[in-house]
Amino acid sequence: MAESYSAEMCSTAELCDANPSLLAKGDIRVLQPIFQMYGQCRTFSGPIVTLKVFEDNVLVREFLESSGDGRVLVVDGGGSMRCALVGGNLGQLAQNMGWAGILVNGCIRDIYEINGCDIGVRALGPHPLKSNKRGLGEKHVTVNIAGTIIHDGEWLYADSDGILISNTELSL
Repeated sequence: MAESYSAEMCSTAELCDANPSLLAKGDIRVLQPIFQMYGQCRTFSGPIVTLKVFEDNVLVREFLESSGDGRVLVVDGGGSMRCALVGGNLGQLAQNMGWAGILVNGCIRDIYEINGCDIGVRALGPHPLKSNKRGLGEKHVTVNIAGTIIHDGEWLYADSDGILISNTELSL
């Protein structure tokens, strides 16, 4: 398992403990604990690429077909629980293209396949139905996931304790 974590493998709890002023200022935000863990990497981090879609995963595929360079794709699917935005093929593609992880504010499918991929995935849950294929959505936009504002280019840190969003790369 490739565990990529730039903050010297610090846990999200340690990063919170070490940065109270950044938390107080909102430079570090903690996502609500609503996401389930999938994929081989329980711990992952990287610069964020944002995408806003609704029940359509054409742009998700488009992003994952490009070189990930250790980045994390944050997909704001509007919290839809009516179809999956990522499946096993896209999980494998993300691994092959060097993405550190994917956060989906929505559902995923092919859980067995995704759990075999050497990346980190967080999603609201599983859903067997595939998404629409219209190519609609917005790239590199500010998204709001469960009340947390996330900007393209910020940093995401995820582990078993939770998910942090930071304005900048963190270290202890």
